Amino acid sequence: MNEGSAAGRAARLVGAGRVLLWALWASELAALLTGSTVANLLGRPLLLAYGAVALRLVGPASRRLALGLAIPALALALLDGRPALLLEGLDQALLYPAFLGTIALVRALAAVHPAVARARERAERLPNEARALGFFLGGHLFGAVLTAGSFAVLAPLAEPRASEAERARLASMALRGSCLAVLWSPFFVGMALVTRHLPELPLWQVTLSGLALSLLALLLTLAQDARGAARFLAPTLAALAPLLPPVGGAAAAIVLVASLSGLPSLAAVLLVTPPAAVLWLATRPRGTARTVATRTFELTGKLAEEMLLVGVVTVLGRVLAASSWTAALAGPLLSGAVPGWLLLGGALALIVLLAVVGLHPLATVTITMALLTEGPPPVTPLALAGLGLLGWALGTMLGSTSLSLLVARSAFELPARALSPGPNGRFVLRFGALSVAFLALLDALE
Repeated sequence: MNEGSAAGRAARLVGAGRVLLWALWASELAALLTGSTVANLLGRPLLLAYGAVALRLVGPASRRLALGLAIPALALALLDGRPALLLEGLDQALLYPAFLGTIALVRALAAVHPAVARARERAERLPNEARALGFFLGGHLFGAVLTAGSFAVLAPLAEPRASEAERARLASMALRGSCLAVLWSPFFVGMALVTRHLPELPLWQVTLSGLALSLLALLLTLAQDARGAARFLAPTLAALAPLLPPVGGAAAAIVLVASLSGLPSLAAVLLVTPPAAVLWLATRPRGTARTVATRTFELTGKLAEEMLLVGVVTVLGRVLAASSWTAALAGPLLSGAVPGWLLLGGALALIVLLAVVGLHPLATVTITMALLTEGPPPVTPLALAGLGLLGWALGTMLGSTSLSLLVARSAFELPARALSPGPNGRFVLRFGALSVAFLALLDALE
């Protein structure tokens, strides 16, 4: 009886959270389309209510982390005599429920898209020597849209009788490719968080620099972990070719809208994706739209943890950026007292190390971007965006609390700590150093 009543309460909480998220999604879309500020007034209580529901739904570890970030934000704002900073942080967080809801829609669309099925069928026919390369590239392309959901698509491609070591090798390649997609894909929370702090930076520049870093990662992977697989690059790309039009087309449309309108990448995702989804579904067989709607309904009931943490770190980031208590810390960095290359390398290393010990890049990247953009940035905006995206990519690749790592380990049926640090640890050391040199060069050229 108690178990039944507990399950009933949990189901009611999930339902309440889903309704609140839809209301936030609708109000933010209305605000973007009309330019009205009324949505903020409506959104604040809705967001606070969603946070209260999410606190009840998430596990103990996530609840402790959320409270551990929220309490310092509240204390700093009150001690500084500026409680309005908390409201400013809430206003900045209002876009994220709509963004996460849109990503749920994208994942539901990908589950029924014929390009995904065709790419999987072709990937299954790749020779064994190309498997590691195929899982890296597949993780990158699937991950660009599905994020952590890419592992459910890739894991069945591993040989059923593969050893644990082989499954771990393929999983690490898939994890690497998927995490690195944040460097250019607009469908990541990380991209939304980073570009929000740099509204003057054109999204196409971020995308091009991210693609350049992705190419560097591919070359390093071929040299380090997929030796001899270079000759299979063409057939591997051919196997994944069905994904290029939908993934590339969606990313290009969002970049184009953001560039022409001046909207942040997050807002462009919200305005482009739902109409594009409706148009595509109108061309599909009867029943496809119902399947997508049902799947989106299910997924929007599972966003409490992500939304809770995104909201809390956004508020904390706003308080830290504007609080006089942190001005002394950020002052030397903003003044240019620290050389650009040292700032980039030190900040990236700190974000990744904190991820390894359990602090998700969601918090560290947000706080870093908030601190370094409160005044004139100490490095060029493009280099600063690269720092934030690299911190997210490499931190989630190795982080002990990373959802991507945990889902990859589960999908490939691996024991605890099977993927951390492993070959990705060596990759992060080398790629991180090369990437910092690339960002320092970008900074020097501007």
